[in-house]
Amino acid sequence: MIITKFLITIFVFFALSRVVLRFKESKVSLVALIGWVLLWSSVELIVWIPAAASSVAQILGIGRGADLIIYSSIVILFYLIFRIYVKFEDLERQITQIVQTVALKKQTDKPAGKSSK
Repeated sequence: MIITKFLITIFVFFALSRVVLRFKESKVSLVALIGWVLLWSSVELIVWIPAAASSVAQILGIGRGADLIIYSSIVILFYLIFRIYVKFEDLERQITQIVQTVALKKQTDKPAGKSSK
């Protein structure tokens, strides 16, 4: 079990280093940085002190700490999927707008009386 804890700790530090690096490159906002640091810190806390999850679960009226982790994970995953969906829709809208602009520009650049095949 201790090997698993160390492996998870190594992964958490790796994930945190990636987030900090993205923040330094201005690819992640300060709010996102804080969110990811809180998330990974919570993972680290639960790995090394599993009773912490049970204590929080009892406060929230959830039976077990494991249930709290599962519920929280599902909520976080749904939120991240929603964020990806919104980004995708925005990119699709931008691409459509660019394609329309390019098509109209090509149409106006053609000499009068010539048709394309």
